[in-house]
Amino acid sequence: GAPPSARGASIPMAVLSLFGARVGYSVVAGEAQDVEEGEDADDDIDPTSDEFVRVDIPEDAYGAAMLAFVRDVPTVFGMGRETWDIAATSCMFSLVVLVVNLVLQMSILAYVFRYVVNPDVGLVQDQYLHFRRNVFDSEGTFRDDLWSAYEGRTDLCQIAMWNRPFYYAVLFCWTLVMLIEIRKSEELIRHIMRVPVVDHPAKMLLTRGGERYVMGFTPSTRFFIMAFVAIPKMSISIILLWLGCEWLSATVKFESLVMNTVAMAFIVNIDEILFEAVLPHHHRSDVQNIDFLLKRPAEVDSAEAINLKKRAFRRSLVYMICAMSYLVVYAEYLQDVLPPDIRMLRDRCQEFIEQTQQPFCNGWTWYLRGNPSAHQCFPLPEGGLNPPLLRNVGDGGTASSPSG
Repeated sequence: GAPPSARGASIPMAVLSLFGARVGYSVVAGEAQDVEEGEDADDDIDPTSDEFVRVDIPEDAYGAAMLAFVRDVPTVFGMGRETWDIAATSCMFSLVVLVVNLVLQMSILAYVFRYVVNPDVGLVQDQYLHFRRNVFDSEGTFRDDLWSAYEGRTDLCQIAMWNRPFYYAVLFCWTLVMLIEIRKSEELIRHIMRVPVVDHPAKMLLTRGGERYVMGFTPSTRFFIMAFVAIPKMSISIILLWLGCEWLSATVKFESLVMNTVAMAFIVNIDEILFEAVLPHHHRSDVQNIDFLLKRPAEVDSAEAINLKKRAFRRSLVYMICAMSYLVVYAEYLQDVLPPDIRMLRDRCQEFIEQTQQPFCNGWTWYLRGNPSAHQCFPLPEGGLNPPLLRNVGDGGTASSPSG
């Protein structure tokens, strides 16, 4: 049988083979040494030439994980003596941050759905059920006399869905917020798929002037990046888009719409928060200094360049059409908070709000200052604990007490 050292060395080599290594790491007496294949071929590559286009890797937990997959994991399982310890530490931190990020985002999504969205949906539905039972007769006719005496008008008219323009505007803003994340995820997937396939981990990275460039992926490296970086990032964005719309639809106060939008956006930023809070500065700089190095299409003339720009605009147009279509389909067909047609509340809630929840004194500040109408809006008490004191001060005289 093989000696123990050779059997032990075969374990990391087997793991390394998952990342596409066929040759280039030789095991002698339990040590793996990098043969540096392909180094001569890379000497002729100029990343600043017009032949290539550099694409930034995201500076967040996902970008740190990509750096670990293309740089640290092959080094760890290659067992280089000089850099193994720092590569193992870097790999551990990056992958732990990725796992913690995924666990936090998924668990917070689940908790928000169970303990925030569902209770708010139940509260809104209960208010609407109470309204239907107390303001309509048995034949389904709206009773204005019952509405005038209905005690739940204040809470009911705070539900945003009856004001359709405002409701659609808030949903559209939230859709745009999540569209940014979805587009970033889609672009990341496109860039990952454009990176060529290489047969050895040593060929994945090119170092020039302190910056690293991703030149290629081994098949297994691409699989791990897609499975643990790109697809989860896209999935979380799509789930958060729907969950945010549900929460905004169930908002019980107008002012809470903006606060709920900010709260939901916090979940999107967890990957950046972990990246900034956990990883050391030099590692964040490594992520900042690594880019995809993609080849430009050969011989792009002016007409082709214009077509590429048109294609980019068409892609943006498709995104906007999809966003608007999703907005209408969700609000009218997919949302399960309230029936979509609650327009009978629009005029009545508008009238109720104008009568009971508007300022009783209107006017510009500089117009009210010193104007008699200000005293009419905010009159002094007719009788109080010390009327002469108030009167004398207002008249510019000496303050006096009632006992004088």
